[in-house]
Amino acid sequence: MYFRTCSLWRSTPTPNCINFVDVPEFSFAPRFTSSQMLHETRTSEALLKLPSPSKSHYILPADDSEIKRLNLQNRFLTREVCGGKLIYAPAMLQHGDKVLESGTGTGIWLVSLAGEVPPTISFTGIDIQTRLFPRDPDLPSNISFFQHSITNLPVEWTERFKFVNQRLLVGGLTSKEWEKALQETYRVLTPGGWFQCLEPNIPSNTDIGPYTERMFEILRNLLSVNGLLHDIVPVLCRTLPKTGFINVQKHTVSLSAHKRPTGTEFNHRTLMEWFFIALKPGMLATKLVESEEEFEELMRSMLKEWDESPEVAWSWSVIFAQKREQEHIPICA
Repeated sequence: MYFRTCSLWRSTPTPNCINFVDVPEFSFAPRFTSSQMLHETRTSEALLKLPSPSKSHYILPADDSEIKRLNLQNRFLTREVCGGKLIYAPAMLQHGDKVLESGTGTGIWLVSLAGEVPPTISFTGIDIQTRLFPRDPDLPSNISFFQHSITNLPVEWTERFKFVNQRLLVGGLTSKEWEKALQETYRVLTPGGWFQCLEPNIPSNTDIGPYTERMFEILRNLLSVNGLLHDIVPVLCRTLPKTGFINVQKHTVSLSAHKRPTGTEFNHRTLMEWFFIALKPGMLATKLVESEEEFEELMRSMLKEWDESPEVAWSWSVIFAQKREQEHIPICA
């Protein structure tokens, strides 16, 4: 209960500590409709490819539309799942601390947090490819981006970072890669440092209607054929303590995907629509959907079921855990 309470608390920071709670407003949020997304052409070449010897299992695209989707999604999930907090865990950062984000994508979480703190705190974002990285030449000097996999971090990063953030890698890591990723995360955290991740709870069955169940069946198949996990939240809750983490906590929020309220530009229903649209090339590759026309008809039928089902909702979980204090990991020369 102590750490559950701490995860929601505000306190007055000491002179050398900063407590982060609120997500800033973003003036650059793009404006485009679900129909524009639905009819936008994506080719297999737009799917993420890893330009290293390692094989990527990532099932989402890496194009300009994905950048827009990810930025809006980040802001929405921060507000609705994390209560507006970029850091949900009870972590206190001090001047000189270092923060890592794995699977950083567009870097929006990292850049947003860096804009709220003194430049004496440094930020590192990593991803397996660089196409989504921000191209702003005016990025602060305390932010760096590198092409790395969370499953194989540099040895010199051992015990470097006070806080590690990660979001939505359910579509990027296999079961064995998750184990390695958590081991690497534990290694690069300072003793007492915190790890925070946010993932969806993908239902095993939906009970909404046949079209919704069909779409989620295809999603689960797409994850399975790529060796990915659809039940990542309970897997993380079991695996984190085995990796050595303590004070493992989970905060889950259920969000409606019923009819979009009038006048709203982006909500959970929009997020879910765009998520499935972004998955279209991968879903077509499973051959469970024969054509783009069949996919779009399935989308329309699924959304109609959502319109007619006030109870339609899915949940998201933010999970956080702490590395043990006074633990030193030797660096092999």
